[in-house]
Amino acid sequence: MRRIFTVALVFGAMMLFAASNCVAQSVFEKHKADFDYDKSQPLNPEVKVLEERENYVKYHVFYNSANGERVPAFLYVPKNIKKYAEGLSEEYRKGYDRRAIEQNGPPWPVIFFMHWLQSDKSLADGFAPKWALYGYAVLAIDGIHKGEREKPGRNILEFNPNDTRQNIVQQVIDSRRGLDYLASRPDIDMKRCAYFGISMGSLTGAVATAVDDRFKVVVLADGAGDLATVFNKAELPEFKETVNKIQDLGYTLDQALEILKPIDPVEYIAHVSPRPVL
Repeated sequence: MRRIFTVALVFGAMMLFAASNCVAQSVFEKHKADFDYDKSQPLNPEVKVLEERENYVKYHVFYNSANGERVPAFLYVPKNIKKYAEGLSEEYRKGYDRRAIEQNGPPWPVIFFMHWLQSDKSLADGFAPKWALYGYAVLAIDGIHKGEREKPGRNILEFNPNDTRQNIVQQVIDSRRGLDYLASRPDIDMKRCAYFGISMGSLTGAVATAVDDRFKVVVLADGAGDLATVFNKAELPEFKETVNKIQDLGYTLDQALEILKPIDPVEYIAHVSPRPVL
């Protein structure tokens, strides 16, 4: 009897998992096309050197995305990383030499970097110069309504949930168009392309990496899925204000969350598999 009970529990758990997975699959399959775009449209990139350091060059880049959006970005491209290694102590060189040999380009492995809610592409200045020393190029874009795309009174999280959904879809497409730009550069190795997003960059990154398998490895920091929990529990003033304004516009929170479900990271993250995720 105990064995039968155990088998029943295991089978029941498997069925619950399968059922929940089917729900996620249904949302993913139904809405993944929302993040498609016309790949034949020209990027019309503009690229100029912002600064040149001993170990990297920083470029200011603009490229076309969907829906008439023009995306500003910073691109950091490594150089002279073996020369940098020569200046290290013997202890540090043991680990570094292997990286320099493996990563030495061009073409360089690349990290697509997506900033958090209150920031913009300049956040990459705190990361990219160090990563360049290890042979990684970095592309960091301004999220929708941030940095050089700033619009008074606009944010990725809008009071109208339909606008929020549209903004997140746009940011995912902007990220994918960033890959199109990187793929156009002979100094970038798209077989070694990673995504690193923080907070809001993690939220949109879970979706972007699920619908675009050109991201070969994924790092999501300080992110969240299950928007019902996020909106009900988050301490950030932006979220609390958004909930109040959603209700002022005549939506119940449940109605708003139903509108936002097609961009909820929890519905997408499983589909990054089998690529590695941290």
